[in-house]
Amino acid sequence: MRIDFRLRAILAGCLFSGALSGALLASGATAATLTFELDFEFSGATEPAGTAPWVTLTFDDSVGTANDVRLTIANVGITGSEFVSGVYVNFNTALDPTALTITAVDDSASSPSISQGTNAFKADGDGFFDVLFDFPPPPGSGSAKFTAGESVVFDFSFPSPIDVSDFDFDSAPGGGNGSYRAAAHVQGIGSESGWIGNASGVPEPATGVLLLLAACALRLRRG
Repeated sequence: MRIDFRLRAILAGCLFSGALSGALLASGATAATLTFELDFEFSGATEPAGTAPWVTLTFDDSVGTANDVRLTIANVGITGSEFVSGVYVNFNTALDPTALTITAVDDSASSPSISQGTNAFKADGDGFFDVLFDFPPPPGSGSAKFTAGESVVFDFSFPSPIDVSDFDFDSAPGGGNGSYRAAAHVQGIGSESGWIGNASGVPEPATGVLLLLAACALRLRRG
């Protein structure tokens, strides 16, 4: 009987902890990251020469205030003379992307122009996106290209609280090549270019939540 009561107490504690963790996640009170690995060439053109994923986009809502999300764009797999000329991002369909304030945290590798608009930017044969990072070189520009091994960091701020889930949306239909949650245009693949995307991305809960659940499992094992 004593063991039975102990197990009941542990289970009750774990259930309470799990419920608390779920409530925190649902309320956006815990930080998360969301990474899109662009590893599929969807336009029927040429794949980058390196190993996929060629570009990653990582959103992180652990920085700044509840109204902020940080984006890191990294050219992890492109090689040689290849460079990224455009990166396309989606935003919550219930919110206005033009209300986002986007600030460079580190654009020393390459400084893009940034445009925003609901379903305003088409990535080749894919659908329409809400935010476009247009990297050099435009005609006549002397700015540096966004090349292999480089990364840039930007902060998104909104008038009300946002988190990584607000960027976890498919592009609006607009072509026959599917919908993606992020896309990029890679040039310099020999004499050609390719459009890459990936439709998947899984938010990762805060470390504290994972440790809490692990502790519960350990207590049950010892019991």
